Amino acid sequence: MKKIFAICLSVFIVVSLAAGCGSGGKESQDLPTTMIIGTSQSCTTLDPANGYDYWYLLRYGVGETLMKFGEDMTPEPWLAESYPTVSDDRLTWTVVLRDDINFSNGEKVTAQKALECIQRQYQESGPAKTYFGLGDIRADGQVLTITTVSPVPIMPYILADPVFVIYDTADLTDVQDKGPLGTGPFVFSEFDSVTRNCTVVRNDNYWGGDVVLESIEFRHIPEASTLTMSLQNGDVDAAYSITIEDIAKFSDDPDYTVLTSASGRTTFGFMNQAKGHVLSDEVLRQAVIRIVDRQTYCTSLFYDQFIPGKTPLTSSLPYGYDELNDINAYDPEGAAALLDEAGYVDKDGDGYRELPDGSYLEIPIIMYQGRVEIPLIADAMMIAGRDIGLRFKIVASDSSAAWNMLISGEYDILLMSISMASSGDPENGLKSYFRSYSEDKPNYNMSGYSNPKVDALFDELSVEFDAERRIEIVKEIEQILMDDSACIYFCYPMMNFVTKSNVTGVTSHTSDYYWITKDTGFTK
Repeated sequence: MKKIFAICLSVFIVVSLAAGCGSGGKESQDLPTTMIIGTSQSCTTLDPANGYDYWYLLRYGVGETLMKFGEDMTPEPWLAESYPTVSDDRLTWTVVLRDDINFSNGEKVTAQKALECIQRQYQESGPAKTYFGLGDIRADGQVLTITTVSPVPIMPYILADPVFVIYDTADLTDVQDKGPLGTGPFVFSEFDSVTRNCTVVRNDNYWGGDVVLESIEFRHIPEASTLTMSLQNGDVDAAYSITIEDIAKFSDDPDYTVLTSASGRTTFGFMNQAKGHVLSDEVLRQAVIRIVDRQTYCTSLFYDQFIPGKTPLTSSLPYGYDELNDINAYDPEGAAALLDEAGYVDKDGDGYRELPDGSYLEIPIIMYQGRVEIPLIADAMMIAGRDIGLRFKIVASDSSAAWNMLISGEYDILLMSISMASSGDPENGLKSYFRSYSEDKPNYNMSGYSNPKVDALFDELSVEFDAERRIEIVKEIEQILMDDSACIYFCYPMMNFVTKSNVTGVTSHTSDYYWITKDTGFTK
């Protein structure tokens, strides 16, 4: 009897386990509902009007814009119902919003709500003011009209830029730590301003359909090796911007998927040429640029994951990379000759050159760890400088502090990776960093660079609607910047996400905005 009971019990257990593990067992069929994404970059607050923190509303799936960039970086309607139209005088743009969209709190998105959000961004976000001069903005039902003080040919592109992300401004209590309510598939849940880790949870009111995951944790891991190890150890499910040397560890491993995309970014070496800075001497700027072996950096240091720099705009954009003339191509011997002729010689025999007046010469290089190429470039410049007697000093910073130094002009050389076509068109990017600074046309150009010819071309570009002519104007601007030795254009990075092979719906987009969607999740 005991034997029969034991056999029956065993059969019961086996059947029960089969029921739990087979097609009828819901618990084992369920896929993970939480994803952890590691990233070397993070916002400093959740307030979209603070610095460039608005990027993260789109990256984290919390916010959306009236327009959205397609794969070819042309704008298409998103929260808008259709493509914006412009008046005959080219000053007033009309945008019709979709009628079926709510914020995550269930509040309907109306033109008035969009107006209030755009007004806040324009008034409180520094970058927003650089896009256009706002004359008037009005709302009527779902119709939004924006009137500018002068024609803005790229307004549809601007409305796809995350600086004009749409969120509810009705309650912004403690917005820096709690964030706003957006229209995306996720809602801010937790944010640690010290670690800069952020968690988002499912938006049950999402207008675009059911959201797969319950939550996503974005874990800030600024140290490159730690980010790689976190993915290898299974501590994160996906990682943004794995180092160039570590990509090979995942490329041929079936347990991982490597996602890459062409980038609209340029890695710059901004040189402060304002009065009182040593790099106000054009000869010294020319010499610094000519010791930078961009081709070798990209081949040997960056494992062909970057494209050698030449022009201010990436080679992936149609703005003259192959046709413009680089007067400061790699030429260390020529650089040394320039310095000799200008009186930068080693007078005390220590192996390093002094200023022409005999005083000590050391050029600090501000760099940060958030972009994998930047520390490598700083080290390579140190070596290249030493070879011709130029003394550089590396000053380590974080991305936020480096940004503050850039916009305050507190640097000599500052390395930074910048998306130059964040609006799909390079006009705003170029104007932000190379138009002469003035109180009536504020921008981020605190380097002291100023050229009336460039400013005049910017004025022409700002009202030019013809696409082909716009390209030619941009090329003219780039050539002058190169001839003026205004800046170093090191390279153009490829962007990457590396995920576990069972992760789906994480994207690497040229815009660098749309990391996740409602469909982000796991496969079996």
